[in-house]
Amino acid sequence: MKIEIKDLVINYTEKGCGQPIIFLHGWGMNLHTFDKVSSFIDEDFKVYQIDLPGFGESDIKSGLDVDDYATIINEFCLKLSIINPIIVGHSFGGRVAISYASKYIIKKLILISSPGIKDKFNLIKWLKIKVYKLLKKLSLKTNMGSIDYKNSMGFLKEVLVKAVNKDLKDEILKINVPTLLIYGKKDKTVRVKMGKKISNLIKNSSLITVDDAKHFPYIERFRYFLIVFKSFLFSDNL
Repeated sequence: MKIEIKDLVINYTEKGCGQPIIFLHGWGMNLHTFDKVSSFIDEDFKVYQIDLPGFGESDIKSGLDVDDYATIINEFCLKLSIINPIIVGHSFGGRVAISYASKYIIKKLILISSPGIKDKFNLIKWLKIKVYKLLKKLSLKTNMGSIDYKNSMGFLKEVLVKAVNKDLKDEILKINVPTLLIYGKKDKTVRVKMGKKISNLIKNSSLITVDDAKHFPYIERFRYFLIVFKSFLFSDNL
């Protein structure tokens, strides 16, 4: 399905009935990454899966920041009369979910392998950034930067830089709904310690770490993930 929001064509799917739940995918992914998970809950929930702007079949026309994405999700909810949704965000989608949850009314929040708090620079990282900026200033080619940055095109490079440089600590402190955090113990992209930091800032939260899972616990340990996920969805309290 397609819907126009703020001059952007946004692609999404909807199915099921009941309490609305919105899935926000990670960087480089699209709405279909949650197909298997959503197929196990659509008898009890109204499920929305969205291609975030710049991914899948959704437009992007500028270098949006995380708050812009949250605003677009809010407009999406307003246009489709979605009230008090459950928000699920993986990785980059988790950043958007945090921003959204800090500004708008939601029922529950689920963060999967989500970053959000900016790490302090150590000396090596600081030097790498200085070297990269110098090479860029001299118009010299460099192979530095993350895989996501190297693979990003057009406006998405700007989006990624803004997202990585934004510390969401203040937004996290505003979240006061039941929150479940799920992180893979073997994840080297977003380590478990990030989940612990975020969980410590949210009063009504619980952190689950998944053995033998990296950055995609909802795929790598699907059965275990589904048990934890559904238990949280159907519980009244943590």
